[in-house]
Amino acid sequence: METTLERINVNFPRPVLEDLRRLVPAKRRSEVIARATARELRRLKMAAQFEELQHRPLWAAEPYAALPEGTAIDAFVTQLRSSGVFADPNLESPATRRKARRE
Repeated sequence: METTLERINVNFPRPVLEDLRRLVPAKRRSEVIARATARELRRLKMAAQFEELQHRPLWAAEPYAALPEGTAIDAFVTQLRSSGVFADPNLESPATRRKARRE
């Protein structure tokens, strides 16, 4: 996958810029800045997802009345892990996947 690069202007606080110049060779600064920015953006995206989950959770306890407390949940998860199969009579069975043939 080819990445298109674009030039931008960015302002840095003087101490940060001085550290960048001192610690990173001139030909590697763009790469270091891009990697650090990508890492921070991943962190911000994850924080936004957690914020969204706080307002709209993916899982609610109400449909699982058989799991009233933590010990029942732990036993249920243990059973799922040991069997490798989730058999909920209220759900359709998942489509069976077959391994692809090698030619």
